[in-house]
Parts: sequence; C-alpha cells; structure tokens
Amino acid sequence: MAYNIKDKIILVDCDGVLCDWGYAFTQWMEHTKNYKTVDSDAYNIAERFGLSAVEGKNMVREFNDSAAIAFLPPLRDSVFYMKRLNMLHGYKFICITSLSTNKYAQQLRTQNLKMLFGEELWEDFIYLGCGADKDEELAKFKDTGCYWIEDKPANCEAGEKLGLYPILVGHDHNHGEHRWPRFTKWKRIYKWIARGDD
Repeated sequence: MAYNIKDKIILVDCDGVLCDWGYAFTQWMEHTKNYKTVDSDAYNIAERFGLSAVEGKNMVREFNDSAAIAFLPPLRDSVFYMKRLNMLHGYKFICITSLSTNKYAQQLRTQNLKMLFGEELWEDFIYLGCGADKDEELAKFKDTGCYWIEDKPANCEAGEKLGLYPILVGHDHNHGEHRWPRFTKWKRIYKWIARGDD
C-alpha cells in the first residue's frame, strides 16, 4: 500500500526510540549471562562489556531472539505522547525495526509494543534481520514526506535521501548531531509534529 504524509502515517524505529533496549540488554547481560559492565558510557556493546566484536554481535543476536525481547520497557515518555498523537491528531505508526528474522522473536516484539502502546496505534510492523540496513524498506515510502523517527544518524540520512522527514531521538551516542530536529523527550517530538496540524 502506498502512503503519503496526508495519510498521517509516522514511521518509527523501535530500539532507542520506542523502547529502552539498552537498559533491558544490560540487565539481561548482568543478571542472566553474568557479564559485568566495564564501560557504562560505551554505546558499542563489545566495548561496554569488554568483549570482542564477534562476541558482542552474538550476544545482541541471542538477546533479540530470547523471550526477554517481549519485556522491554518504554523509552522515557514515549507511551504518553505517541498515544496523544494517535488520539488527538489521528496519526498511526509503522514500526521498521532491525531485530531478527526469527518469526517468534518478531511476534514477541509485536506483543510487547501492543502491550505498551495499545493495538490501535499500529498500521504495520516491518522486521529486518539483526543489524540490517533499513534503506530497502524505507525506499517503499520514497517521497511520501512521512516523518521518520530514529536514533541513528545514518538511518536518518537514508530516510532524508528518500524524501522522508527525519526526527532524531537524542542519546549520548548522537550528541552533537544537528542535521535534523533532535529531541531527547517525546514531549518535544509531539509538539514538533502537532504544530504542523495547527
């Protein structure tokens, strides 16, 4: 199905945008896998836990395929303001997330998002492999002008090149990035989008 900005569709990433993947992963590593955090400020998983790059990627894959993925907490104030965008302004959301090709992990993520945000917000869920690029899926929304909410600058850049309107969710790892609107709180994202409806 083709969409455009008039359809009031917002494209969203999940981890670091809707859900606090970093917190949940750290808890899983420390309490389930018995790893110690060696650098709590490190964005890179291998550096955070003193692992090799391969070990870090393997741990991320294992976590994303585990039952723990069904219990991620929401990121900051995301639930309240996404619901406001839906109820007061009529927006629906398409989640584009690089999680896993495991259909059971995908179902657990869908279950988690519906439990946190409600079922009525969602137009669709698009799942990609762990760490996969999103360019091909974003290309399906080329020149729609839809908002694209992400926390990784590379994915914002990919969306912008395809005619989307990126909004960057602020984290330490994207500090200093000013090419797109960057907001730490969903309250600010809400106000930015809602003002376009006035």
